Amino acid sequence: MHKAILMLLTLPLLIQAAALEEGTANPRGVRVVTVDATPEPDHVETKIIFPRKGELKTSTPIAIQVKLSGWPLGTDSNFPRRKLIYNNPDGQTLHVIIDNNPYFELNEAFVTAIDDSDEYYDQTLEFDIPFELDEGEHLVRIFPARSFGESLKDEGFATRIFYYLDEDKNPNRYDINQPYLTYNEPQGNYKYAAKSPILLDFIVTNAMLSRDGYKLRLTIDKTDKRTLTAQTPYFIYGLKPGKHVVRLELLDSGNAKVPGPLNDVSRTITIE
Repeated sequence: MHKAILMLLTLPLLIQAAALEEGTANPRGVRVVTVDATPEPDHVETKIIFPRKGELKTSTPIAIQVKLSGWPLGTDSNFPRRKLIYNNPDGQTLHVIIDNNPYFELNEAFVTAIDDSDEYYDQTLEFDIPFELDEGEHLVRIFPARSFGESLKDEGFATRIFYYLDEDKNPNRYDINQPYLTYNEPQGNYKYAAKSPILLDFIVTNAMLSRDGYKLRLTIDKTDKRTLTAQTPYFIYGLKPGKHVVRLELLDSGNAKVPGPLNDVSRTITIE
């Protein structure tokens, strides 16, 4: 009787835990657990105004202008999750990814207006790409993020391809009509807390994740591997102080890596 009750109590945890790949160990006590996505608001829209689609830029700095509707920047995301994981004191942001570099944040707009409903904000943001680009094709991805880092996956995701100095160098480097991965979290430095999780978050475009279809392979520190079959946030428990490498690879239904420069991403994080 006691064993039956124990199985019933632990079954939801077993279902939610990301599956370990066959033949891999979990020697460090690291756990990866599926959590529900926070509700997404309606009417969030991100539009990249500049550069224009396919535009050739010939000088630096390269300015990007974005119009954002329905997403108030700089406010705290009022969900219980903000007390469970790292919560950005700067509030809600836009995450900007150039090519496959780590994201940087935008949290201030130079124009803000409230429409007739008094609920939705229209904001314009303009910024320069903060590093040098090589010649050829480049991809901008921009999406809203909660104050605790979780991305909006159904609303507000925007992309733009442009060129720098040479339209003929590295053409068609980014095929955004095919399945591709956008790595969001974790990134950067975290304060160590023994029982607190770290957010794992990503967006898969043009594909649905499932056990029998597309999936992600998560590798932590080269040896600790999981298979992720749902596009939801995950909590990583058990990472000790120090540097850790988190890698995500997009796989097809036959467990082969999906080709393309966006589908194998690694980030080094530091737990202090």
